[in-house]
Amino acid sequence: MSRHNTRNKNKRPRSDESNSPSAAVFKKIHANGNISKSDIRQLYMVWKPVCQGCHGNTKDSPNCFCGLIPTTNGVRKTGLWQKMQEIVRGLGPNPSRDLRDSTATPAGLTNLGATCYANSILQCLYMNSSFRSGIFSLELDVLEKYPVLDQLARLFAQLHSSKMAFIDSAPFIKALELDNGVQQDSHEFLTLFLSLLEQSLSHSKVPEARTIVQHLFCGSVSHVTRCSSCGKDSAASSKMEDFYELELNIKGLNNLEESLNDYFSEEALDGENQYFCESCQKRVDATRCINLQSLPPVVNFQLKRYVFLPKTTTKKKISSTFSFPGQLDLGKRLSNPSSSCTYDLAAILIHKGTGANSGHYVAHIKDESNGQWWEFDDETVSKLGLHPFGEKQGKASNKDDEKSQGVSAADSMTNNNSNGHQEAAPTSTTTEMFSSTDAYMLIYKCTSKDVNGTESNKNMEINESLPRHLLDQISELNASYMKSCEEYQSKKDSHLAYVTERRQEVKSILTEAPADPEVDSYFWISTDWLRQWADNITPSSIDNGPIQCEHGKVPASKVTSMKRLSSTAWQKLFSKYGGGPTLSSDDCCMECLKDGAKNAVSADVYRERKASLKNIAEAALAGNCPDGPSYFISKTWLTHWLRRKNADIPSDADNGPTSALRCCHGDLLPEHAPGAKRVSVPESLWLFLYQTINEKKADDIVTFPSDSQPCEICNQELSDVASVEGNLRAVKLKQRQNHEKLISGKSFALHPGQKYYLVPSSWLSEWRAYITATGKNISSLPEPQSLEAIVDSLICEKHSKLLQRPLDLVCKRGNITQKTSNTDGLTIIPEYDWKLFSGEWSATPEKGLSAEIAFSKSSQDKLPGASEATPTMDGDLDQSLDGANDDVGGREPYVRTDPEVCEECIGERESCALVEKLNYQNEDIHVYLVRGKEAPKSVKEASKSFTVSDRRTSKRSRRTNSGNSISLKVSGSTSVYQLKLMIWESLGIVKENQKLHKGSVEIEDDLATLADKSIFPGDVLWVRDSEIYENRDIADEISEQKADMLQTEEGFRGTLLTSSVSAQLCQDVAFSE
Repeated sequence: MSRHNTRNKNKRPRSDESNSPSAAVFKKIHANGNISKSDIRQLYMVWKPVCQGCHGNTKDSPNCFCGLIPTTNGVRKTGLWQKMQEIVRGLGPNPSRDLRDSTATPAGLTNLGATCYANSILQCLYMNSSFRSGIFSLELDVLEKYPVLDQLARLFAQLHSSKMAFIDSAPFIKALELDNGVQQDSHEFLTLFLSLLEQSLSHSKVPEARTIVQHLFCGSVSHVTRCSSCGKDSAASSKMEDFYELELNIKGLNNLEESLNDYFSEEALDGENQYFCESCQKRVDATRCINLQSLPPVVNFQLKRYVFLPKTTTKKKISSTFSFPGQLDLGKRLSNPSSSCTYDLAAILIHKGTGANSGHYVAHIKDESNGQWWEFDDETVSKLGLHPFGEKQGKASNKDDEKSQGVSAADSMTNNNSNGHQEAAPTSTTTEMFSSTDAYMLIYKCTSKDVNGTESNKNMEINESLPRHLLDQISELNASYMKSCEEYQSKKDSHLAYVTERRQEVKSILTEAPADPEVDSYFWISTDWLRQWADNITPSSIDNGPIQCEHGKVPASKVTSMKRLSSTAWQKLFSKYGGGPTLSSDDCCMECLKDGAKNAVSADVYRERKASLKNIAEAALAGNCPDGPSYFISKTWLTHWLRRKNADIPSDADNGPTSALRCCHGDLLPEHAPGAKRVSVPESLWLFLYQTINEKKADDIVTFPSDSQPCEICNQELSDVASVEGNLRAVKLKQRQNHEKLISGKSFALHPGQKYYLVPSSWLSEWRAYITATGKNISSLPEPQSLEAIVDSLICEKHSKLLQRPLDLVCKRGNITQKTSNTDGLTIIPEYDWKLFSGEWSATPEKGLSAEIAFSKSSQDKLPGASEATPTMDGDLDQSLDGANDDVGGREPYVRTDPEVCEECIGERESCALVEKLNYQNEDIHVYLVRGKEAPKSVKEASKSFTVSDRRTSKRSRRTNSGNSISLKVSGSTSVYQLKLMIWESLGIVKENQKLHKGSVEIEDDLATLADKSIFPGDVLWVRDSEIYENRDIADEISEQKADMLQTEEGFRGTLLTSSVSAQLCQDVAFSE
């Protein structure tokens, strides 16, 4: 059963214009020259009823105003009728969104690109009320002299009292001259920043401010070296050293207690590391340890999560779980142990990510006033509750018989959360344990001390109020911010009110817009303007220019581009938007109507005449022309003319019926000229074509009666060309007959003892294409170069030897043949063909490159550069060589040439070609993922099938029987490491797991380039996944690589944090002056 054709079922059938009511009106107007009121109603479609709700605005009715606005509750993507939230979004960002809930909620800091390391440290310092109070107490003259202190005080003041939810940190970062696009280490930043603050604050006369850094963060230790023989301590053991943080090892350690034990453990000095004892006056075994002498109110524990890898000179992050308590007793760690020296966990600095030089820093900090924990993630500040990682409050166990008593959190059961942190099950004490894989710094604050505490631990009076100068600045900033919020709200309210008013206006006017078909008073308006008025928030003035004719009135031809508007609606639009011109019902253009009537009647006459002459034209194409006068026209033109629809009138773009037959001299082209096929048509058809087309293209019509003679000049030129082509065909035919075997391009049997000659394979391929070209291509291909010049170019000037090698021989089933190629090497031809070539292609027979088949017992017996045979013999060779050599034995055939092959010159040329070939850019190579232990033979040998560099290939990963296949764009300078990253990204194989091969050779040495490994465009490599190392994100590898290349050990070089103190102070003073 045939399938129903639905291709054109939705196409609107084309109406027959000649039978339409408008055509009848035009005929009537053309006949009597009068235009009545009913004619205007018909031609301008005034009679059509007012539309009551179609799907879209129709062009066929000037009384249809549907579809100009969306339906009830409908919206559009742009303009007046889009969603209100989209209109509000177009007003720009709402500053009220950044309004801070209250000063009880901490504010965030903006990330300027990669400044999260500084933001997290600044938040830790600000949330310390003692430090914050010390900064607020600085004198105004000190702030004016030291820009860093001034910006820090301003920043803290905004964090304290600003009405904004996050503060711009750019002025502070700029004051420190930090590069906001470079990620840095937060611990290094804290160390250098505290050092800078300590020096700058020393110029303050306020005691609390001058020593705030030392008071809060500075403790003391001593390095004790004790002789194992006499038991005495070294003289340097009594020397006290300050510390601002304790750097703790975590590699191989599970919790803070183990790390502290490691930090304060004794180190044995023996063997080559023996200590010279002043008392014993000799090198002796000794022990060395760190003694904790005093503790500051705030202790920073820096967890050494990064280890240096000497092999790669890079740093690697340790991501093992590390546990730490919510409360820590450090009194037992003092050299003079204290029974009560308790510290509470105050802040945790977290580094997210796997790369040492990438990732993101956030801080979890406890509010001292209420014990609430907050997460500070740049601009975002989130409430965590009473626990540092936002977990529910755990229960502490006080049972004496609990089995887990004294066991660290790492050995107890833990509860994972979504942030990679864990809340450890409580031990037998009331101390809660927490653990994290990303904790980078732990900050503990002292809650109680006894008399053994150092004098630096005295309580400090905290003043939370802002000084007058900072209070005035913050008040001014808050007032400016609140003003911008009010201005935005006012702008938003007025704009939304205007949009609502516009929507009501559009709906109201469109309701009044339709004019009754029976009403004579109405106005015309452009549909395009009406549409943009109904759709734009701010419409332009009325523009009726597009619907005007050259007489300044309204033509009937524009009726599909305009609407018929009621007087009421027009007056409202015109009074508000102006513009024009005003086009009323009296502005229908009578001149255009008369012209339209004339054109319509002419079109009808043309269609009728064409229909009556159609049979005559078809007969002319069939070669049947009646007796009588006839004329030549283009056969192609007449065919296209007949295919035209009846409704089409010849347009300006049409060529004349004889334009293709006219030569450059203005005469008739010979019929055998390209494109000059012609037919004879009777006079009646010619006169019709001439009259209808001559009105449009008078200059393009030339009359050629059927007895016209072709142009003699063109005829002679075509005859000459035909004669040359005829001679050329004869020459080519003779050469095809003379060289029957060479034409086929197939190899032929070679015999020892016979004389052969050599010609370049490329020349032979060019000759073969030239003499086999026929038809239109017979004279299009250029002649091959003369053999004399070709032979001369093959001889090197230095040694008078051959610059190319013959193609290799193939021995199969006892026959010796030569490999074939269209481009490379020299091809053997029989002596008979060479002699014929010498006469045909201008060569001296004696200058030919002769060759013969010879045998050698071993490769050492061959002549240098001789072409050897591929060992694929079946049976005894001597039985198939007609007895030419009865004692062949194991000897191999090769091509002996005269002159010999110049290996020296060829070697130099091949080396240059190899270098040039390896110097490629942005070319394709192909990589197969092999899932088994070994690649299939087809993959190993696939490089041979991808030698064309411009071969088009898909860049997507493709599925094969053995795995996936991808194409990669590489250059000769691309390193193996970079190639492995591309494979990692495309196939998901970690670079350490990639076993990459070309053929059977593994590609090693990541620092080598593809040129070093002789990898060419089009080569096929294969890779196997060893699955030894765990998968990880390629983004971390790329970011680490980029950081290592661009920022290796740069740190804070070039910033105020690393400049000398004296130079910095001089600069600050000069700046203030």
